[in-house]
Amino acid sequence: MRVLCALHPHLGLVAALRRHPDLHGEAVIVGGAPELRLPVVAASPVARAAGLRAGQTLRQAQQLCPGAAFVPLDSGAVTALRASVSVELQRLSPAVEAGDDEVLCDLSGRHAAYASEMAWAAAVARALSVILDADPPAVGVAASRFVARLAARAGTSGRIRRVRSGDEAAFLAPLPLAVLPVDPDVTARLAGFGLDCLGAVAGLAPADLQRQFGLDGLRVHRLARGLDGDGVNPESSVRAWSERLVLDGSSGDLETLLRAARHCTDVLGARLAERGLAASEVRLDYETEDRAPSGVCVVPAGPVGNIVETWAAVLGLLGELRPGAPVTAVLVEVQRLAPAAGRQTDLWRAGDAAREAVFLAAGRLRARFGDQAVRRPRLALDPGDLPERRFAWDVPAVAGGAG
Repeated sequence: MRVLCALHPHLGLVAALRRHPDLHGEAVIVGGAPELRLPVVAASPVARAAGLRAGQTLRQAQQLCPGAAFVPLDSGAVTALRASVSVELQRLSPAVEAGDDEVLCDLSGRHAAYASEMAWAAAVARALSVILDADPPAVGVAASRFVARLAARAGTSGRIRRVRSGDEAAFLAPLPLAVLPVDPDVTARLAGFGLDCLGAVAGLAPADLQRQFGLDGLRVHRLARGLDGDGVNPESSVRAWSERLVLDGSSGDLETLLRAARHCTDVLGARLAERGLAASEVRLDYETEDRAPSGVCVVPAGPVGNIVETWAAVLGLLGELRPGAPVTAVLVEVQRLAPAAGRQTDLWRAGDAAREAVFLAAGRLRARFGDQAVRRPRLALDPGDLPERRFAWDVPAVAGGAG
């Protein structure tokens, strides 16, 4: 297993600067107005230079940096940015975990387009920089997410720090105990025993740590030696897309609501098919003038990844949701997005096995593993009696060719 970790500006800050481009190069604090009792979510480099850190109160931030611009967190824009990062990087890596200020990618195996792991990592870093319109990220590559993250933190913008397999313990040895992702009480007790770095912890016997800390002790020992084995968890990337249509005046006409929902569904379904994603949950909301939005959600029998499948789910929701007042806007949302390539194609259902969908999946395989990775069958001249001999799989599949 090889994991890449790329550190980038907080997506809340990226969204704020896109909305207020005149604030580039200024002290910007994301979280809300300073009079609110809320924490700082993100801060620009200028604000951080004044001592600002995420988690401080907005009032403290104002005292440290009185000339800063305070902007609210745009959760919708952050969700959209995270989804965009995930989708675009899935073209380069089979598994992507997108967070607010870091991205983890699976670099296990090989990629047909890049001769080495460093070239592959550089391609991911360039793509992330383009997506966020930001400086090149600091990147770490190692055998686990913990070591990769620390390698990225040890680097600088535009640099790739690579820890070779087997060198994890040597890389971690001089680092302080504070980098361990464990309860602070555990690190405080370790320091009380005279241990001041991960190398000292790694030198202890696992049994000794287990007697002192139980299961936490064994985990600390594995982390200190770089043997935690944690990889990329795509499920941690919460992704959702929505499409909203404002009606020409309030309406309770079911035919009008049907057309509005169909428009939103067509946009989302086409987007899912284009990006090679599928949604495991679909939601429909009606917005009214004098009431809170009303909505209903469904988990389809199978993930929806195109217009036909998404419309089938939305059509069922239309039958359940009855507006209690004239509707001003209709919103359709697809949630829990994941690569559609993870599903087995269904030869009897339109969608997964549609010609374009098959070519799209084949293209992703070919891009990573080379032209020989995807093949097209042909009928055998003399199949004999065995069913598996009816086809010969020796003709490379050609994008756009006959299936």
